[in-house]
Amino acid sequence: MSVAERLVADLTDPQPPALDALGKISEVAAEAYELAANPQAPRLASAFRAQLQAGQWTKDHETAFLRFVKGLAQQRSYLALREAADVVLDDEQTLGLAGQTLHDALLPNAEIITDSPLVAGLRLDIALEVVARTSVAPYQLLSLLTSSVQGYPEDFEDPLARAIGIAADIWTSPAEQQRFSATLAELAERGSEDAAYESAVVRLRDALTEQNKEDLLNKLRTARDHFDALAGRYDARDDAGAFAQTCTAVIAFEEADRIALAASAQAARTLSTRRALLVHGMHNRHQTTARRSAELAWTSLAWHLETAAIEIEEDSFLDTWVAVDALIAVYEADRQLTNLKTVSTLIRPRLVNQIARRNAMAHQLDRAVAIDRKRYVPELPQEIYELVDLVYRARSAGREPADDPEESSHDGTYLGALLGPATVVLDELSDSARARLEEAARQWFVGTYAPGRPQNELIEGIVARLMDELEENEAFVGSTRANFSLLVLYTVRFLVYVGDSAQPYTSPIRPSDSTPLESELQKHFHQFLCATDLAGRVGMEHQNIAGGRADVITTFDGAQRYVTEVKRELNDAGREKLEKAYLAQALEYQSTSQPLGQLLVLDLTDHSSGTPHINDSIWVTHHRDIEGRAMSSAIVAVVRGNRPTPSSMH
Repeated sequence: MSVAERLVADLTDPQPPALDALGKISEVAAEAYELAANPQAPRLASAFRAQLQAGQWTKDHETAFLRFVKGLAQQRSYLALREAADVVLDDEQTLGLAGQTLHDALLPNAEIITDSPLVAGLRLDIALEVVARTSVAPYQLLSLLTSSVQGYPEDFEDPLARAIGIAADIWTSPAEQQRFSATLAELAERGSEDAAYESAVVRLRDALTEQNKEDLLNKLRTARDHFDALAGRYDARDDAGAFAQTCTAVIAFEEADRIALAASAQAARTLSTRRALLVHGMHNRHQTTARRSAELAWTSLAWHLETAAIEIEEDSFLDTWVAVDALIAVYEADRQLTNLKTVSTLIRPRLVNQIARRNAMAHQLDRAVAIDRKRYVPELPQEIYELVDLVYRARSAGREPADDPEESSHDGTYLGALLGPATVVLDELSDSARARLEEAARQWFVGTYAPGRPQNELIEGIVARLMDELEENEAFVGSTRANFSLLVLYTVRFLVYVGDSAQPYTSPIRPSDSTPLESELQKHFHQFLCATDLAGRVGMEHQNIAGGRADVITTFDGAQRYVTEVKRELNDAGREKLEKAYLAQALEYQSTSQPLGQLLVLDLTDHSSGTPHINDSIWVTHHRDIEGRAMSSAIVAVVRGNRPTPSSMH
C-alpha cells in the first residue's frame, strides 16, 4: 500500500494519521512532492507538524517535509492550499523550519498568475505572511508587488491590491511608499475596487504621520474625499465609509464644531458595533481578538469626541492632536482586523507621530489635574501636578523640532516622550528630581503611551476572551457593552503592568515587614485609570452605593456606574475561595445599576514556588437564576503580591 493510499485509509477520523503510520520516512519522502498536490495535503502537513512537535524529528524527516512544502507549488485547489499552508503558519516551530522553502515555492510567477489568478492571489498572501513573520528576505516579494501590472488577469488585481496595502503598513520608507502608491494607482485605473480603497488608505496613513497641523488637515480632507467617493460608488464599502467618518471627526475637532463632533461620536459608536460583525470571509484564527480590538478603538475615539463636544468651550481641553492620536489607534486596530481577509495572523501596523503623541500625553495630564482640582479632597499625587508644570515650562521654552540636538540623554524616557525637543528644561532639575518625575511619568503613562506600553497579543487575547464570556449576560449590549469593555481593557493592562513591574505592595513580605493594605492597590488602580480614556469618570470610596462603600467607581453619562471592589487575601487565593468570600459584595454594588462589576484582589499568599500565569489571574463569573441565565456578572482580577524575585527562586 502506498503512502497516498494510507493517507486516505480512514477519512472518517478527523485527526490526521501519525506520520509513522504512513510508512517508513524514506517512503514518505519519495511521495511527499506529489502528495503536496493531493487534496489530502492538509492531512499530511498536520502529520509532519505533529511529528515535529512531539520531538521525534530527524534529518530525514526534515528532508521529507521540505520536499512536501516545495511540492505545494503544484497544488491547484484553493481550499487544500489554504488549509495546508495554515498548518505550517499556525506553529512557530514549523514555520521557522519551512518558511524560506514555503516562500520560494509559493511566490507566484507569471504562469500561475495567468492560469489560476485566484490561487496565485492566495499564494501571494501566504508568501507575504511568511516574510512579515520571519527573517526571509522581502526583496522578491517587494519586486512582485511593485512591478508593472500590465497583462495581469482581472481576478488577480484585487488580491494584489490588498497585499500591497498590507505591505505598505509594514514597509514604510518614503521610497517604498511611493512605489506602492504607483502600483495601486495603476491598478485603480484598471478598475480595481480594492486598489482604489488602498490608495485612499495610503493617503490617510501619510496624513496621520504629518507633523505640520495645516498640512495634516489638508491631507485628511483629501483622504476623506477619496473615501467618500469610494463609499458612494460601492454599496458594500463600509470600510471606506468608516475611515471617511474618522477624517471628518478630526476636522470637526479642529473647527470646534459641536454638532459635527456629536455626529461623529455617534457614528464612531455605530462603527464600533459594525466592526464587531466584520468576520465574513476571514480565517478563524485571531478573528475574535482583532474584532474586539477594533471595537474598543472605535469606542475610545467616540469617547474623545463626546468629551470634546461637551467641553468645547474650554480651549485647554480642545487639542486636535489628541484626536489624531486617537485616530492612529483606530487605524492600527482596524487595519489589523481587515487585514485578516488577506493573511491568517495578526499584523498590526505601527504609525508614529511624535507631535500627536506628545500633545495627547500633555492633554491627558492637564485634564486629569483640572478635574482633580475640582475635587473636595484632591486625589492625585503631587508629582502629577509637577509634571503639568513642567509641560507648561517646556511650552514657554518655544523650541521647535528643528532645534533638536542629534542625540539627547533623555531619548527613550517618559519625560523625553512628554517634552520632546523641550527636554532642555530638565537640565534645570537635580538628578534626584528628574528621577522622581521620570518614575511618576512612567507610572502615569505606562498603560496607554510608549515607551513600554504593554500592548501585545496577550492583552488583546485576554480581553477578547473576557468579552466573549460576558456575552452570556443579556445586559452586555449597546452602550453598556462599549463602556464596560473599555474598563475591562484597562483592568487587563493594569494587571499585566503590575505583573511586569514590581510595586511596593507586590514585594516579598519579610517577617519584619508590615503587610500591605488593599488601599495601596486601590490608589494605584485609581491613578492608572485616571491616566486613560476614563479620566474624569473615576473616583474612590464613594459612599451610599447600595448601602455600602465602593473602592473604585467609574461613571458614564451620570447614569451607568461600574464598581471595582478592592480586597486583600492573606490565606487562600483559589478561585472558589475568592468568589465565595468577596463576590457577593462586589455584585451587590451593581444591584442599583447595570449588572456588571469588578472584583480586584491583592493576593498576598506565599508565591515562593512560582506565580500563577496572567490567564489564571483574571476571569468572568456569573450569578445565575434558577433557569441558568446570567443575571449579574463580574470580572475577577487577582494582583499577585508577596512575589519573590526570579533570581531568588530555586
